[in-house]
Amino acid sequence: MKVLLTGITSFTGSHIAREFLINSYYVHAPLLRKKEDYKALKEKRINLCRGATFYSEIDIQTFDFINLLENVAPDIYINHGAYVTNYRSDDFDFLNHLKVNLQNIKLLIETLKNNGCKLFIHSGSSFEPKEEYSDFGISPYGVAKKMVWDMTLFWCKKLGLDCTKVVIPNPYGLYENEDRLLPVFHTKISNSEKVTLLEPEVIRNNIEVEELSKCYVKVVDNWNNEKHDLIVRPKGHIESQKDFIIRSLQEKPYYLSKEQIMNNLLCS
Repeated sequence: MKVLLTGITSFTGSHIAREFLINSYYVHAPLLRKKEDYKALKEKRINLCRGATFYSEIDIQTFDFINLLENVAPDIYINHGAYVTNYRSDDFDFLNHLKVNLQNIKLLIETLKNNGCKLFIHSGSSFEPKEEYSDFGISPYGVAKKMVWDMTLFWCKKLGLDCTKVVIPNPYGLYENEDRLLPVFHTKISNSEKVTLLEPEVIRNNIEVEELSKCYVKVVDNWNNEKHDLIVRPKGHIESQKDFIIRSLQEKPYYLSKEQIMNNLLCS
């Protein structure tokens, strides 16, 4: 089966693509720039997806992308790419997020349906309003994510295309963004710097990126076996932020000792 995945250069996107490749799916992925223009962390993510077919300089907001859908005719479409710049801020540009994901949503779903697509998988987020194990509350990013899903669901139902949302909790693992919690704490503790963890007792749903990726393949497997769920909420480690830091920094890809972590970790 053919999978077309947007957002393959993202942390989670690259691992999702890799998991489908491991399970013998054909993976097709648009790139906003030329493949050789991706450097550093994004180059490593692309290299993680060896075997995928890449299409350079394709903007998902344009008709070039619609033409790509017609040519590839994917069996499974995964809407994983999104505008996320400054997503933790109250100044997040939610209108641009909506534009990127909804500008051609009806035409996109019509094209998928008319070219044999069987399942639309949408990546949601624990930032969305009323999602469990999120202490972030309502945010412009979360509201925008929810609106994109609502419109996607509307048009999928209207046009007769099965769809599922995977609500992504807090993912971690190889090639995550260098400004995220674990990479920052790993760098500081490795250098024997003291580092303070804010809100150490807050409970979150933390999931290894490989386990998250397996959930996407399982969604397809369940759909094939007529066990289709409209919304899938993967469960990882339900734990405090302090327990998350101590446990995860001892595991791959960091492998710090517990003694080293405890000697340099401060909690406020």
